[in-house]
Amino acid sequence: MTITGVIGLTRGLLLAGLALGLSAHVGADNIYKYRGANGEILYTDQPQDRVSASYTLLSVRKGWSYRPQPLSEFQRNRYDTLILANAGQFEVEPALVKAVIHAESLFDRYAVSRVGAQGLMQLMPGTADYLNVTHPFDAADNIRGGTRFLAYLQERFTSLDQVLAAYNAGEGNVRRYGGIPPFPETRAYVQKVKELRLRYQLEMAAPEAVASR
Repeated sequence: MTITGVIGLTRGLLLAGLALGLSAHVGADNIYKYRGANGEILYTDQPQDRVSASYTLLSVRKGWSYRPQPLSEFQRNRYDTLILANAGQFEVEPALVKAVIHAESLFDRYAVSRVGAQGLMQLMPGTADYLNVTHPFDAADNIRGGTRFLAYLQERFTSLDQVLAAYNAGEGNVRRYGGIPPFPETRAYVQKVKELRLRYQLEMAAPEAVASR
């Protein structure tokens, strides 16, 4: 199945799950999805007892926040060969892939979120299936799937902010709000990944310098 077919089948659920994948090292307030009496969709961080009774709760998900922890050079660089190979295959910047892995899982290939997202790039099981990722805790399989999704988002959006927001909050939310959705966790995610990307641009552009440190 092509990536276009995957997106068509899973736009409302599975790919959103991938985009909302968390790591075992992250967590934030809940994001609630409601349907109003006229069919409009409302996203908010307010629970049901603080929302008008005319709104029906559709779903609840965990948000994202970054909790820094010390990482060794080995931890940060052990997957560089896989990152470079997949980035080249799918035409995604290696530093971006590495930054997403850092933000999502802190390079822990066995990371599992409280909502079931798995591995380095935090793939939800259903999304992993559609992306032909059969072993989500295998670094090569997981990075391939996550990089493939980033490549898809780059074809659909014109800015890095939008790509990252879609990875975190879902493609539909980015289109609905015309950019980064007004979710604090999504704004924090975009900023953190961009900061990490700049760091890894310097390191991955000069591997000999990294090796000598």
